[in-house]
Amino acid sequence: MAAEIRPLRNDDEFAKHHFISDYAFNASRSEESAARRSTYYDRDWCLGAFDGDDLVAGLVIIPFEQYINGATIPVGGIASVSCLPERRRGGFVSALLKQSLATMRDAGQPLSALYTPHYSLYRKYGWELANRIIGYSFPPKPMKTRLPQPPGSFRRIEPDDWALLDALYTQQYAARNGGFVRPERRWRHHVVSDYAKGQRDAAIWSNAAGEPRGYAVYHQFTRSTPSSPIPEIVLRVDDWVALDGEAYSAILNYLLGHDLSARIIMLAGADEPLPDAFAEPTHLADPPGAWLGAMLRIVDVPAAIAARPALPQADGKSATIALTDASAPWNAGAWRITCSGDRISAEHTNAAVQLEMDVCALAPIYNGYTKPIDAARVGSVRVYDASALDALADIFATSFTPFCPDDF
Repeated sequence: MAAEIRPLRNDDEFAKHHFISDYAFNASRSEESAARRSTYYDRDWCLGAFDGDDLVAGLVIIPFEQYINGATIPVGGIASVSCLPERRRGGFVSALLKQSLATMRDAGQPLSALYTPHYSLYRKYGWELANRIIGYSFPPKPMKTRLPQPPGSFRRIEPDDWALLDALYTQQYAARNGGFVRPERRWRHHVVSDYAKGQRDAAIWSNAAGEPRGYAVYHQFTRSTPSSPIPEIVLRVDDWVALDGEAYSAILNYLLGHDLSARIIMLAGADEPLPDAFAEPTHLADPPGAWLGAMLRIVDVPAAIAARPALPQADGKSATIALTDASAPWNAGAWRITCSGDRISAEHTNAAVQLEMDVCALAPIYNGYTKPIDAARVGSVRVYDASALDALADIFATSFTPFCPDDF
């Protein structure tokens, strides 16, 4: 029987959708967990794969907006992709992912993002790595900042004060590339708490003039180590912002004050100058851990390109690409990508093709994660006219390497 892919119709289907996800990811299947899920996932975000009346697989499409070059672009965040084990390899997840693309296109979400350890699976459907996260780990006691602790003050923040954090977050990330706009629900359920479970600590730093300039959201936990019978304390920084050098020093010194912790863990983007802020960066884990972050997909080529501003060097540049897309055939064909001022457009064309690629290759070029010349070097772009590589690099240039501090 062919799978029927559709939204959920009632709370019973929502509960089954929740069960399948928690079963697949070995999460709690308690009533409390199910109640929490409804606070951070809406039922109408869910798609289900049905075999007759039986729900056998599902996923969630979370509505986000992502900052790219100063614009906010709608993104469908794919999460909770799961299937009952006895129904695996029946084509249900494949059908769900393909239908999700049409659903996002109809909803006006020209981009899609997801996190996964199974990169090869999602590459088959057009998602590609387009983000890198750097993990820094260091002991607090021997660390010192290059700039001394500046005058100013800290204020502990409760969840009801999330807007104070958001004002600082927006100042930092709206000018960068890859972060999500965070509504109140996101702050409450995913930043100052972990999927609506448990409250994290948060503190804002204000300078001597009383201006808020940075914050840290964090939690501490204990873990056993093979070398000691006493568990060690670890402080994990879940989210942080520093708008200037004083804020950078203040936030780091605040964290270093938690010196009963054996380790502090901070995550950052590839552009983050964290090692430069310490007097002796050799205490950082050597080398810092680098792991691959969110995957990105172009859902609707002309809409995604029109929504994305360009930097000044793109003005007057153009390139013609041939694109293949097995899962979203509306993206396939030859496209003329042109920039005028800071606006980019893509139109179908019969002109000679300069570059050829699969939709996977386009996403990390689009958000500035991969340079076109590097994509050609690894073979994901076929080159017929090398001048188009430089043109595409200018058209999709970014001031910052993509970094998304939110998981989902």
